[in-house]
Amino acid sequence: MPPSSTFNNLPSDKQERILDEALSEFAAKGYARASLNRLVSRLGIAKGSIFKYFRDKPGLFSQVFDFSVERVKRHLRRVREDTKGQDVFTRLEISLLAGLEMIAANPRLFQFYLRVMFEGDVPFRGRLLASIRLFSHDYIMDLLTDGVADGQLRADLDLEMAALVVDATLERFLIASVMEHMDTGLCLKDADAAHAAQLAAGLVDTLRRGLGAES
Repeated sequence: MPPSSTFNNLPSDKQERILDEALSEFAAKGYARASLNRLVSRLGIAKGSIFKYFRDKPGLFSQVFDFSVERVKRHLRRVREDTKGQDVFTRLEISLLAGLEMIAANPRLFQFYLRVMFEGDVPFRGRLLASIRLFSHDYIMDLLTDGVADGQLRADLDLEMAALVVDATLERFLIASVMEHMDTGLCLKDADAAHAAQLAAGLVDTLRRGLGAES
């Protein structure tokens, strides 16, 4: 559900400010309780302007999702390129740490993602979650494929199954870093950077023991 030409013709900094403020509103309140009145008040624009830019509230939410996910994708693409040629498990660990760093620096992004994941009233929820899983799958598969080519993974490994395990494991770790009831005893919630890095290393070492080639 693309925005209108009126929105597209706005200066890029104004577009970003509108989407950034909307991100704050949806992340803090969720979809159903997010208030367009509160949003336009913070932006200092007429409420009618929002409907000139986006057809309706679901349309605005969809654009905020695309805006937010693109930030994450850009960050992870850089990580993938910067770690090219390194051991696959080192790359997974760096990717996990990059996720923790991004959550710490941009907590609204992850809070928004959790709203999409756990709140059933989110519009287009299935499509939004599927697009995240597809990107995550492709990102991890790129790393695993390179690992196979370099002889770092077991020769008999089912890559699709391995990608599912890695994706689910890393995501659960990140969720546990902000949701205490999703932590099974690691005490990851509110851990300092050094302890979180230690836990991340331990998690990736566990993956190495299961997926890595025998030395």
